[in-house]
Amino acid sequence: MRNLLRVFFVIKLIVFKDLLEELKSKEIFISIISYSVLVLVVVATTSTVNSSVDFFATVFWISLSFSIILGINKSMTKEFENNGIEFLITSPIDKEVIIIAKFISNLFFITISSFFILIFNNVILNYDLFELSFFLLVISINIGFSIIGTITYLLFSKVRGKEILSPMLFIPLVTPLLMGGSVLTNQIIENDIKNISWFGLIVAYDLLFLLIGLLISNIIFEE
Repeated sequence: MRNLLRVFFVIKLIVFKDLLEELKSKEIFISIISYSVLVLVVVATTSTVNSSVDFFATVFWISLSFSIILGINKSMTKEFENNGIEFLITSPIDKEVIIIAKFISNLFFITISSFFILIFNNVILNYDLFELSFFLLVISINIGFSIIGTITYLLFSKVRGKEILSPMLFIPLVTPLLMGGSVLTNQIIENDIKNISWFGLIVAYDLLFLLIGLLISNIIFEE
C-alpha cells in the first residue's frame, strides 16, 4: 500500500511540474490550438465544395491528430533540452512510473486544447458537438493519442530527425483511432449511434499501447 501511495505521489509531482511549466510558457497549447483552428478555417472557406458530415468528421480528427503530435513533440523536446528527462532517469524512480506520468501530462495538454478547439469548431463550422457522448469520445481517443505520441517520440529521442520520424510512425499507428473517431462523430452529429463497438475498439487500442509502453519503458529510457 505504501509503495502504491509513493507511486501516485511521484506521478502527481511530475504531472504538476509539467503543468506549471506549460502554464508559464503556453507553447504547447498555442501550437495545438493554432494549427487545428487554421485547418478548420480553411475547411470552412471550402465548405461549398464538400459540406458533408463525413468530410467534416474526417478533417476534424486528422487535423487534431497532426496538431497533437506537434504539441507532444514540443513538450518532449523541451523536457530533453531542460534535462528534465535525464534527471528523472537518473533518480530512483521506476521507468514505468516516469512513462505513465508523461502519458498523463500530455493527456492534460491535448484534452484541454481539444475542448478549446471544440469551441472554435462550434463557432466556425456550426456543428454542435457539446454532448456527453462526444466528450467521452474525445477523451478516449486523446488517451490513445497521448500514449502513442509519447512512445513514438521517446523511441526516436536519440536519433537525428526525430521531429520528422516521430510523426511518420505516429500517424499510421493512430489510424484505427481516426477511423473510429470519424465513424462515431458522424453518428453523434446525426443522433444515431448504432455501432457502439467502435468505442470498445478504441478503449482496447488504448490499453494495448499502454501495456506496450510499460513493457518497453526500460528500453526507451536506456542510457
